[in-house]
Amino acid sequence: MEQNTPASPNLRFQKSEGFRMNPKKFNLWLLMLASVMLFMAFTSAYIVHRSDSLPNGQWLQFDLPVQFTYSAIAVLISSVFMQLSWRAAYRDEIPQNRLFLIGTLMLSLVFCAYQYSGWKEMTMNGLPLVPAEDMIGGVSASFVYVITVFHLLHVLGGVVLLALTLARSYAFKVHRKNMLLIGITNTYWHFVGLLWIYLFLFLYFAR
Repeated sequence: MEQNTPASPNLRFQKSEGFRMNPKKFNLWLLMLASVMLFMAFTSAYIVHRSDSLPNGQWLQFDLPVQFTYSAIAVLISSVFMQLSWRAAYRDEIPQNRLFLIGTLMLSLVFCAYQYSGWKEMTMNGLPLVPAEDMIGGVSASFVYVITVFHLLHVLGGVVLLALTLARSYAFKVHRKNMLLIGITNTYWHFVGLLWIYLFLFLYFAR
């Protein structure tokens, strides 16, 4: 009669290792989850405050700056470039990887420039970050500023990741056998891109 011998500790450890997530990737997912909760809180507060103020005429409705639309287009194109950069690294196509990384980085700066231009246009149209005491419904503009500024901070984190990944690519440390950093950058950049599309559509239709 055969007896089942227990698996050796080393074998059990090797099996469990295959299901472990890299700590850096795990921290990234925790960060993204926290960001989602933060922006859910912002958008929920926006909806509640708008519902309470709109019937009393205390909610100022205004068109979003067209620059926010342009920034949405820029971030969508940058996500395509980022994915192409990741694929090039996986195929060990180093020159293409660098080229698409540069393109993504440039578009990220274009995004930031459009956001700043949008805020400037809002200010010129009499919609400051902090409304005057006698400004009726000015808090609606303040919500737009807060939501977009916090998102831009997330984008700036992505810009740092892009610059670091590009530097490591030029140091020949981004390739098929070393995909961790570009994988993290790819995931995070898609996240901030999709997050902006959601926020833009929310602000556009919630007016």
